[in-house]
Amino acid sequence: MTNSTTKNAPVDRVRLGRISAAIWKQTAGDGKTFYNFTIERSYKDEAGNYQSAASFSLGDALVVAKLANLVDTRIRKLMDAEYAASRSDEEYGDAE
Repeated sequence: MTNSTTKNAPVDRVRLGRISAAIWKQTAGDGKTFYNFTIERSYKDEAGNYQSAASFSLGDALVVAKLANLVDTRIRKLMDAEYAASRSDEEYGDAE
């Protein structure tokens, strides 16, 4: 499995207020594609600079749950599009 999360930009981002998720496309050693996601909360520090954290308060719990639902939907759409493209390649003889 190749860890490209540090090398590549996310394929998509989903945001609800100050909490956001990044969706990362990964390729396993066998060539299969899968997706991971990270969730973070943005805030301003004492100096007024934006920072991010991976910890959440109770007040964030419902937003994180809603965001996870949106991420699930988005990843499934990405997977469906990829599957449809691979089926089209096979149908027209473009598969490698």
